[in-house]
Amino acid sequence: MVKRWSLAAALLLAFSLPVSAEIITKKFEWAPAQGVQRLDFDWNDIAISEIRFDLGDTVAPIRYSSTKAVVRVDNNSRKDQEVGVAVAVFAEDGTMLAAGSGGIKLGDLDKGERQEFTVKFPYVYRNMKEAATFLITVETKDVGRVSRTKRAAANRTSESSTVQSEKIE
Repeated sequence: MVKRWSLAAALLLAFSLPVSAEIITKKFEWAPAQGVQRLDFDWNDIAISEIRFDLGDTVAPIRYSSTKAVVRVDNNSRKDQEVGVAVAVFAEDGTMLAAGSGGIKLGDLDKGERQEFTVKFPYVYRNMKEAATFLITVETKDVGRVSRTKRAAANRTSESSTVQSEKIE
C-alpha cells in the first residue's frame, strides 16, 4: 500500500514540475530590402523566414517611437508551442541600438500555424540608421496538446460518423 502511494506521489510530482523552455539566438547581417529581410532560421521545427523592419516615427509630445520589427513565425512541429521572440539591433562597433520582445499573448501557436509577432522599440531607436547586425532569440515551450484544429477535425469526423450510422440504421 505504501509503495502505491509513493509511486502515485512521485508521478504527481513529476507531472507537476514545470517544463523548461528551450532557447536559441542567431546573428544576422542587417540587409533589409524596403524594410523586409528574408531569413534562414529553422530550429526545433520553429521557422522564421522573414522579418519586416519599420523605422517608424516619433509620436509627440511624449517622444514615443513607433519603430518596430514584425517577425513571421511558423510552427512546423507536431505539437502546439508557446513561442517568444526577442530582437536586438547593433551598430558596426557592437553598440546596441534597439531591443525588444514579443510573442504569444494568449494561448499557443498551434502545430502547422503561422503567426506574426510585433517587436516594438519604443524608446531606444534613434540610431537605427547605423544598424549593421541583429540578433534574434527564440524561446519555445512544448505545450504537448493536440491543436484546436486537429481537435475540431476529430469532432467533425465523429459527428459525421454518427450521422452516417444513423442513416444506415
